[in-house]
Amino acid sequence: MLSLLAQLDDWLAGGPACALVVSADPGARTALLARWAISIVERKAAEVIFVPVSPCFGTAIERDMLKLFFGLFRSSTTAVFSRPRSPEELMLSIRMALWSVDSVSSVPNEECPQLLVIVDGVERAADGWPHRRMPFLGEAYDGAHIIVSTSPEISSARGLGVHERLAWSPEQTSLFLLAGESDASRESTPAPPIAEKTDEMEPSLIRFFDAFGTVLAPVSNDDLVSAVGLDATGLEAFKNGPHSAHRLVLLSDDEKYSFRDDASRASWTMDPDKVASVEDTIIGRGLAALTGGAVLPDAWPPYLVEYLGAHMKRRSVSVSELMRLVSPEWLQIWMNRPGGLVGFTTDARRARHAAEDALIEACSPECAGAAEHERATLVCAIVRCALVEGSLFAKEGSHEEVDYRTTPYVESSVDLKKPAGAARERAEALVTLAAALTGSEQQVVRRWATDACAGLGEIVPRPIPCVATDQSAADPERTRRIRAGAKHEEVDGYLSRDLVIRPTDLSPEEAWGLAESREGESRMVAFAGILPDLPQEMREKAVREVMAAYCAHGDRLALRILAACAPWMALADAARVLCNELGGDWTDEYPGMLVGFGSLTELSPLLRRLGGTAALVGAARAIADVGRWLP
Repeated sequence: MLSLLAQLDDWLAGGPACALVVSADPGARTALLARWAISIVERKAAEVIFVPVSPCFGTAIERDMLKLFFGLFRSSTTAVFSRPRSPEELMLSIRMALWSVDSVSSVPNEECPQLLVIVDGVERAADGWPHRRMPFLGEAYDGAHIIVSTSPEISSARGLGVHERLAWSPEQTSLFLLAGESDASRESTPAPPIAEKTDEMEPSLIRFFDAFGTVLAPVSNDDLVSAVGLDATGLEAFKNGPHSAHRLVLLSDDEKYSFRDDASRASWTMDPDKVASVEDTIIGRGLAALTGGAVLPDAWPPYLVEYLGAHMKRRSVSVSELMRLVSPEWLQIWMNRPGGLVGFTTDARRARHAAEDALIEACSPECAGAAEHERATLVCAIVRCALVEGSLFAKEGSHEEVDYRTTPYVESSVDLKKPAGAARERAEALVTLAAALTGSEQQVVRRWATDACAGLGEIVPRPIPCVATDQSAADPERTRRIRAGAKHEEVDGYLSRDLVIRPTDLSPEEAWGLAESREGESRMVAFAGILPDLPQEMREKAVREVMAAYCAHGDRLALRILAACAPWMALADAARVLCNELGGDWTDEYPGMLVGFGSLTELSPLLRRLGGTAALVGAARAIADVGRWLP
């Protein structure tokens, strides 16, 4: 162990920013890292943040782990990194701290601040994290050092290893193997030992431990009965059971049970089918209560509110089932609890991520036969989740306060009666979508728009990005100069930056040559403008050129140009753009989510490409519904 401690010291002094510690013995691994962390603090070599990942501590779920992680920063500095209102904002705040070590550490001194972060036991992460969707530990700047410990190689449900899920390059990550472990990337996970002989136990005691071994955090008696579905005989069997059962369990001061440690928890080896059965019971109880309209606090055991969404994610329930957690009833239930805003947005994000994953899969070449109405349903779920989150953030309003970065951090709350401040933009969005439709679909959306426009004066549609023919672009003299070899800057009036114009006076080959000579947004506009006139094989290449230019030089104006290309985009590309961009920068600018650069209305060509007019109608319905629910 002394040798390994010396190796860790050497890594901290001059190794890469990130390191993995791998061991099949979690207890020994935690003891080693804790001993080393204490020595770092005693030597004043770095500020240390130690984050244990464990259901025994209630940190196995990503939301709980992030709240602990953020709370471990010095209280005088947490306010500097905003007032997180969702898991994504917690991740961003942590990333900001890792980029600005001098703001969170003055150890060993102000001139050379050092921060050591230890996340211990990611194999116990219970709801799919860490994941590449937002690798909050993926970038460490000068002075920041990150250690993640795990068992021999674990993989996510999608088969990704720890390096990939953390977005760490194996070549730039130090690897420490404990107790003779071989390289994790070449070893399979050994089966945990079986320490309890279930055939020697009463069935009711087995039921207790099956329920207890499934929960994701410490639980009370009431949680076990009302949320998990354990009957009274199971509790009595434990309370009157043998000492060997009691020594595995701790009862906290707040009357919550947990396993004594992770080794005790691991000693209860469970059949995966039993775990699934217990989780299905938890989910069934939660959804049944929602169906029954129960919203009073007494009707909901705390565990069921806090962890229903996590169990639904673990069981990979359908998107439609997860969308039941993006509802007025579920919001009201969460608002009765401390930290309700972060809790609700966590569940809303679970639903959105599930819809995004399903949409991307439905748009993949392997699912070419996926029905358009299926894609439309998924698009509308994504839109609804984004609108609900944006409206809640607007009502919370802390980012509008002048001093929110200097006042002490308190967990965000929201006044649902406070206006979201987007009534006019909501009306403009509905009028714009109505103008993009025809027939009975247009009439339906117009009714919603009429209701939204009441008392707001004249509302006119916003422009929707498209490739348009402009006859003024046909200039014989300009064409002659281009054919004579003029450079693009000599004909800078040929294509507008704000409007994608089809070149009516050039052949596709000549226009292609001009487009290739341009850079940045000008290149995007040039290729977008010739899309309608290209043969199919050239059109696919042109769309790829537009996508590449957007990835290299993208901003909100470039996103507008990209949206104009939607009719010719591959479904998979359209899905990725929508999932990446919808709501991306609008967390404290809800009106901008509805209209304006990069808004829902400007992304509407992508919605139509993915789900036809049904997606436009569904998006309009979501705007109207959320407007009535969270005005």
